Amino acid sequence: MNVQQLKRTLMNLPPKKSVLIESKHGMGKSQVIAQCAAEMSVKLGKSFEFVDIRLGQYEVGDLIGLPQKQQTFEITKKVYSNGSITEEKTIATNVTVHDLPLWFPREKNSCGFLFFDELNRGSRDTQQWAFQVVLDYRVNFHDVPDGWRVIAACNDDQDAYSILSLDPALYDRFLVIKFRPTADEWMAHAASIKVHDCITKYIKKHSKDLDPPDKLESGKKYSSRRSWVALSDVIKYMQGIGDDPLKDLDYLTLLAIGYVGSTIALNFVTFIKKDYKVFAPEDILSNFRKFKEDFEHMEATDYAYYNNELVDYIKGMKTKLSKSQCENLFDYVKTIPKEIQAGFWTSFLDSAKEKATAWFQSDPSISDVLRTCYKKK
Repeated sequence: MNVQQLKRTLMNLPPKKSVLIESKHGMGKSQVIAQCAAEMSVKLGKSFEFVDIRLGQYEVGDLIGLPQKQQTFEITKKVYSNGSITEEKTIATNVTVHDLPLWFPREKNSCGFLFFDELNRGSRDTQQWAFQVVLDYRVNFHDVPDGWRVIAACNDDQDAYSILSLDPALYDRFLVIKFRPTADEWMAHAASIKVHDCITKYIKKHSKDLDPPDKLESGKKYSSRRSWVALSDVIKYMQGIGDDPLKDLDYLTLLAIGYVGSTIALNFVTFIKKDYKVFAPEDILSNFRKFKEDFEHMEATDYAYYNNELVDYIKGMKTKLSKSQCENLFDYVKTIPKEIQAGFWTSFLDSAKEKATAWFQSDPSISDVLRTCYKKK
């Protein structure tokens, strides 16, 4: 399943149907489940919890809870009466009761996802503990509230990961989903979280480098969706403090190797050297003719990027555009496609109305160009 299919499944299955999501590392399993929880809170109009438990970090005693002696304790028993199952409540005396773990949902009317990550990294004992909660939604005579769903996730390549194979009986208790998100879905997500465009442009050209390969070797570094986002974060942060790694390709190579592995890092740096160019808004406004040829062969996503950069830059200027800046901006607008012109003008006018109006009035030809682009649109 891709991202949209997985979301549809997690949000629309009948209650108390458990799901196991399998994929390679770094594919965004946890992230998609968290997104579903956020969407469920909107759908239901109330709080929707997301409890993330890494079973590989727990001992079975942590899950069962410490035993406590109780003088009296109300026990809810499930019994059959006249051929139908029902509940009976009785008071027991001098019994041992296990404390519930902190994360166990207690509120009867609550709802959420009980997420067991790294299921196949847990010990055999913790996997055995999972049997009851996965199928019966019950732990130590305590029921998981009706509004909750158990979701588990694990890596699905037993030869590459340090994991335990799942017991067939435990495996049988899940709807098992092979999670295979598409490159386009990641690109949309990358745009939403503002992954550096040097990475999105590389992945757009080399989509096969987005995820780990089919065959993995232990101890070897591979690229993943998670590692590309991490590399983007580092590049953006360093640029923000005045230390741009894109201007030091030897150093960029070392950074990239640490995140995506040596082979893909070298390909990425070669792309930066040969194919990737970033033009600052101030350069476009001061001398667009110098870069005009580059802008004549860009893709729609590139134009959208520069439209946003220009509007943000002009909005932050303390003064109106100078005569030469107005001319360079007009030259830029005439160079980009008609349908992109309309989007630029709308964004410019919405974000910096006074400066946009002054630019519009600086040359009568501007109105002719914009009128044409709206007719085409």
